[in-house]
Amino acid sequence: MGNQEQTILVVSNDAVLCAAVRREFDAKLTGVRVAAVSSITAARRIVQEDAPAAILVQEESVAEQAEGPRGLGPTLEAVVTSLAVYAPVVVVGLAEKHPELSALIEAGAADYVRRNGGNLRAAIQSIKRHLHPERREAVLAPERFENGEEDFGEVLRHELNNPLTGILGNAELLLLEARRGRLDLPLQSQQRLETITGLAVRMRETVRHLSDCWEAAGANASGAKEIRIDQPH
Repeated sequence: MGNQEQTILVVSNDAVLCAAVRREFDAKLTGVRVAAVSSITAARRIVQEDAPAAILVQEESVAEQAEGPRGLGPTLEAVVTSLAVYAPVVVVGLAEKHPELSALIEAGAADYVRRNGGNLRAAIQSIKRHLHPERREAVLAPERFENGEEDFGEVLRHELNNPLTGILGNAELLLLEARRGRLDLPLQSQQRLETITGLAVRMRETVRHLSDCWEAAGANASGAKEIRIDQPH
């Protein structure tokens, strides 16, 4: 997938979903392409060769991979965890499946879009947030600044919090794999990962605090301006 081009990997049998993602990215943005596969097995082969910028998974594609007696196939959490090591994962699925991914969502390693009439737009917006900065700005800038005014507090959250959340999510995934015995990490390496997660959490909270302060200052300034305008000369 290379350093010059970002790939969005779609894992789905839904032709409408795949076509919508292709229209949004292939047709509108240079340097971003969409690759679509119908199985988790194929997706794993691709991400092991070269990680995409983001992965969109339709929950039904995971269910279809079950082998043997019903219920003995891979869980949604296991599949998303294995893919999230390579790239952020956006999952489209039934509302009742959302709690299964709560830990991954909290860590920032996955987004969950509930399947309904508006899921395509919501899924596409989630993918855009995971693009590399130069590509993300190209697709988000028109939406973010269409009124000609930059909401600095919101930009601060997106431009700093999203990368921090990605760092935190990947570090926590590695720690989880090590604690479950699936990844052989020396104790010193685990301690360094714990340090990384702690610093990422601290920085994320700092960014959130600065953003809130900026928005509060803007609201106060706006209110003061309105008072001055209403006062008689």
